[in-house]
Amino acid sequence: MVVNIKILFIVIFIFVSKQAYTAQSISIIRDAEIEFFLHKVIQTIIDNKVKNNIYYPRLILNDQYNAFVTGSNKVYINTGLIKKSKSISEIQGVFAHEIGHLALNHHSSRSINNKSLSNYGKFASIVGIALSASGKLNANSAIGLIVGSQDLATKSSLQFSRIQEQQADKFAFDIMLKKKIPFDGLERLLLNLSDNEALNENSFTDYYRSHPFSKQRLDQLKKYKSRMKYTTNETQNILINNNKISLEYIKNKISSYNSEPDKILKNNNKILLNYSRVISSYKAGKYDLARKYLNTLENNYKNYPYFFELSGDIYFKKGSFEKAITEYKKAIETINEQFTPSIDLIKFSLVKSYIQTNKKKYLNNSIIVLEQLLQNNPKSSYLWRLLAKSSNKVNRIGISYIALAEEALIKKNFIKAKKYVDLANSDPTIPNSYKLRGADILARIKIKK
Repeated sequence: MVVNIKILFIVIFIFVSKQAYTAQSISIIRDAEIEFFLHKVIQTIIDNKVKNNIYYPRLILNDQYNAFVTGSNKVYINTGLIKKSKSISEIQGVFAHEIGHLALNHHSSRSINNKSLSNYGKFASIVGIALSASGKLNANSAIGLIVGSQDLATKSSLQFSRIQEQQADKFAFDIMLKKKIPFDGLERLLLNLSDNEALNENSFTDYYRSHPFSKQRLDQLKKYKSRMKYTTNETQNILINNNKISLEYIKNKISSYNSEPDKILKNNNKILLNYSRVISSYKAGKYDLARKYLNTLENNYKNYPYFFELSGDIYFKKGSFEKAITEYKKAIETINEQFTPSIDLIKFSLVKSYIQTNKKKYLNNSIIVLEQLLQNNPKSSYLWRLLAKSSNKVNRIGISYIALAEEALIKKNFIKAKKYVDLANSDPTIPNSYKLRGADILARIKIKK
């Protein structure tokens, strides 16, 4: 779901540099369509020989040209890198380099010293996380930890040594040579880094600092490029349900959601302009007009799940929750390829719509979907809170109390967790699966104590 690009605000990221400490905010964008697009880009460079070959992209709302890994199976990439990239091959090269760090186990071989962390810095304080439909922090829409976003709260991003950077380069170059991916984009990046490495305010500075440039790296790339005697395969589009999705389309989406409505409508491409019109109307509260423009787009794309999702977003904002449900279900049903994070984000939107109807049938449906989401995201306190809310509304008290106990346990409130389990067990209608979960919670409380 978009939810104005599904922005999760992790407030107060402490950026530690060699010169000074500066407080910034870092925003993680959780958007089903963009994540799926980037996932498909990653799939073009991964084969079965790569260890732990399932990697998940995470998008950072930041205009700097940057990408990094934290040691998990997630690769973080800035919106600035996507917007400044001239081709998909450039993004493929960056992903290949970052995955190289993970595949070569650099995060384990490097000892992290908190006093010497620099460039990427450390996440020193997580004081608030919220989801906002307006693109701004909104206390009324605070949702706790949403689907799959906890990793940045618990891990520090890594800066690697020059030797490890060169090893990751070689890993990336080997992949690009094997997959016949053009080196031109990556070469352009390294040339820019070379030309501007002394400039503090250059747009490539962050990537330069965390990925030390040396003439050797560019020379190494040129040697690989000279070995590519055959025709390279420049990926122009990513196929999603047989629809060609371009890098320009993704750039336009990011720009549209990150701009004021009156500043969006600037594009010579008819399809991109119509998409911008949808978002401009949506952000301005003109939902019928947004639907009208979306209809013109749907005529150019066949069974494109993320237009169904966008339609659901429009109906949700309009207050037409049952229509939103229909559109979100269509989106889920028409996704041809399995990519759990993307589907989970749409399911999350579906759950919100179910709950908003306040009808027993839909509330029971929300419980089913929430149970599915919690299988993939068991540490999401907000999902447990939603499960407690839905089950309480349909008088499934035992389930509600167990959900509250799970939420309390995540927040390390052991007294509350035990109290809720006891209350759940007093409900004679509690399902056996939840009774067993209650026993498991009590066992975990003893271990944690």
